[in-house]
Amino acid sequence: MTNTLAKPTIVVHLDGGLVQYVGSDSHVPVIVVDHDLEGAGEDEVKTPPDGGRATVRLEASTDMSRESAQRWMELAT
Repeated sequence: MTNTLAKPTIVVHLDGGLVQYVGSDSHVPVIVVDHDLEGAGEDEVKTPPDGGRATVRLEASTDMSRESAQRWMELAT
C-alpha cells in the first residue's frame, strides 16, 4: 500500500556500486544519472546542468509500505 505523503522516503539499493532498485512509500519519479559512460551509445549521452557527460533516465520506484520505509529509516539512524 502506498500513500501520498508530501515528504516520501526513498530507499536506493546498491550492489557492486550499481543501483538495483529504488523503493518509495509514495509515487515519485526517480532520475538515474550515470557518469560511467562505458558501454553507452553516443545517442544516450547527455550534458547535465553541472556540466560533464552522463546517461540520464527516468525510472519508476518500487512501492513499499510506510511501515517498511519507517523501519529502513530506523536502521539508517
